[in-house]
Amino acid sequence: MASSSLDAVRAAKAKARALLPPEAEIVGIGLTIADGRDAIKVNLARPCPLPLPDTIDGVPVVYAVVGSIAPRERP
Repeated sequence: MASSSLDAVRAAKAKARALLPPEAEIVGIGLTIADGRDAIKVNLARPCPLPLPDTIDGVPVVYAVVGSIAPRERP
């Protein structure tokens, strides 16, 4: 990842949680590469009933439905 591109992705990642609707049920946001470009990856608990943006400030957004996340119980 190039530095200027990485800075743009980090800035867009910081905005993502505030920009996406609560119906998106976000369980995590990270960085990834999509189609050879730096991108944001948003993990969702379930499919969102609302349309979600493909980009944030020109940075591609990739969505993955991963289910709910809960801490593991200790043995």
